Amino acid sequence: MVGSVHFWNARKSPIFRHKNRSRVKNLTNIENPQALEGVRVLDISGPAGFYCTKLMADMGADVVRVDPPDAAVDRYPGPFYGSESDRDHSIYRWHYHTNKRSVLLDINSFSGREIFDSLLGAADVLVETFRPSEAIVLGLDGSSLREGYPSLIHTTITGFGDDSPYSDYKATDIVAQAMGGLMAITGFPEEAPDQLGGEQAYHMASLHAAVGTLLALLSRDMDSMGRDVQVSMQDCVSMATLQTANFNYYTWDGIIRSRTGLNHAFSGQKQASERLSYSRTLYKCKDGWIAYAAHLAPPNAWRNTVAWMAGYGAEQELGEQRFEDPDVRVSEQERINQVMADFAAQRSAQELYHSAQKLRLLCTPVQSVADLLKDEQLDDRDWFVEVEHPEIGETFTYPGAPYKLSETPWQIRTRAPLVGEHTCEVLGEWLGLSSDEAEKLVALESS
Repeated sequence: MVGSVHFWNARKSPIFRHKNRSRVKNLTNIENPQALEGVRVLDISGPAGFYCTKLMADMGADVVRVDPPDAAVDRYPGPFYGSESDRDHSIYRWHYHTNKRSVLLDINSFSGREIFDSLLGAADVLVETFRPSEAIVLGLDGSSLREGYPSLIHTTITGFGDDSPYSDYKATDIVAQAMGGLMAITGFPEEAPDQLGGEQAYHMASLHAAVGTLLALLSRDMDSMGRDVQVSMQDCVSMATLQTANFNYYTWDGIIRSRTGLNHAFSGQKQASERLSYSRTLYKCKDGWIAYAAHLAPPNAWRNTVAWMAGYGAEQELGEQRFEDPDVRVSEQERINQVMADFAAQRSAQELYHSAQKLRLLCTPVQSVADLLKDEQLDDRDWFVEVEHPEIGETFTYPGAPYKLSETPWQIRTRAPLVGEHTCEVLGEWLGLSSDEAEKLVALESS
């Protein structure tokens, strides 16, 4: 096999022990080996798979993105950098394809397919997002790949899985969020369901696909046999919907959770079936919003809430003894919410946040992207990184890692590739071709 997963002793690494306190850290020149170094991944996925292969690339895998020559079928959304609106200037593409390399191939042409099949033979992993009927036509279904490439890990991400009544239905992020039930519990009860921002269905599917792929690589180390990893976006979203007790509310008590808007579900009675109450958790401030979750919490949290407001002379009747009883707080939620709303509206989010922290209350500002860029916690963890784009002579700030590995660190080694930037390079490294041979093959493919 070409690559395998590296294991290292979990000792403290000097890389992450030092805090440089600067807002942005350069993590492009770390010399330690990475967790997936030596693993070769062929990426022919759509948006549902972009984050899966990014996770592997950022952990050191050699991820080669197969880009089609027809930009019309490989469009990337904006915003775009500068005045150009092509693939190479898509900030969306920049984010999801860090550390990857790009080959320009038309897998529907004879020569392009020959090259692609040769790359498959050199790869450890293939990640694709074709519907089952499309995969069969392309010869990229599980049975065809097992026959031709017995040691290949084949990861497929689709809307509804490979073997179901909906297998061949098209699915986007909003379709998966709707079919997975997540939209039904998101938003305000009196309004239409909301789609969660940030393409959450795509990210859920990609995360599960990455985990499944890594497990398949580990198991392949035992018997050298390939594996099929099948991921359904609906399955992933449904898990997120149901694992938050929504399923149990219905099967045990016959309660269908509605959208809660600014509130948070809370059972204030001894039996959830008697009454499912809601505690408001979002309050508008002078300059934004705060998220607050302590009204219906244990007595000490409520007392601290009253003390917090009393510090401003704003507690009103909430300081009365009767509000110590959580059932009273449930029945008086409307009044509590009004007092809290008036209290928050007169102050800034940061002021409320810092004063609440002194009393150990669960209160935080609702941060915007601009707020995140100034966040002291993220700064302290060296979360933002600088990535150079030499082709335009600029350096940009990128989001950092969602995890830290002590001996095999995450890093951004290179910016996203230009379309076809590494075609000859990859053909040389993966297929053992000389520069002349690779260039002739590329010329044949483009002719």
